[in-house]
Amino acid sequence: MKNSKITRNIGRVLAVAALAGGGLAVAGTGANAADGGTWDALAQCESGGNWAINTGNGYSGGLQFSPSTWAAYGGSGAPESASREQQIAVAENILAGQGWGAWPSCAAQLGLSGGGGQAYTPAAVPAPAPVAAQAAEVAPVAQAPVVEAPAQQAPVEVAAPVAQAPAVAPIAVSGETYTIESGDTLSTIADKLGIQGGWETLYQANVDTVIHPDLIFTGAVLQLPA
Repeated sequence: MKNSKITRNIGRVLAVAALAGGGLAVAGTGANAADGGTWDALAQCESGGNWAINTGNGYSGGLQFSPSTWAAYGGSGAPESASREQQIAVAENILAGQGWGAWPSCAAQLGLSGGGGQAYTPAAVPAPAPVAAQAAEVAPVAQAPVVEAPAQQAPVEVAAPVAQAPAVAPIAVSGETYTIESGDTLSTIADKLGIQGGWETLYQANVDTVIHPDLIFTGAVLQLPA
């Protein structure tokens, strides 16, 4: 395991040293197991005794497991999310397989050595029992035919015919002409020449040349109605 670089106070260092001096090198027994005090001392060295630590350095939990080692030796989920007891149970499996060398620096500081050599075999998971076949097949449920209601169409509104203005009969011209003088208007010209129908008739006779009845030009030639 990676030795976490956690600064410890003097009391913690003395406690670890006392535990090491007290004979924590219990590995090498037939069962390759350690008691809870040994794991607590190792966790104190690895993580400052914080079983829920995860600094993002690739190792987490009190005993600084890597994700691959944690999963390979029976751990589930994340090490830092597991309880102290669960982490110790996985650590026992690692100790049996790899020995104290899995935690090289802290194990050396605590005088722990030996162990390992036992293959880890995960517990077999029983296969689910086959589901008994049903005695009778369930007949498919017949669905009633879907009857579609006839779609109702909105009534079509017929637009009312647009009334057209009655066509204006063309005004016959006499062939005579009048040249517009300065100051003339269609009204004064019609009065001066005695045109029946007044300026309206004079205008209708010249709709092709007069743009507007109030807009005539001096020198323009008007056709006189018959």
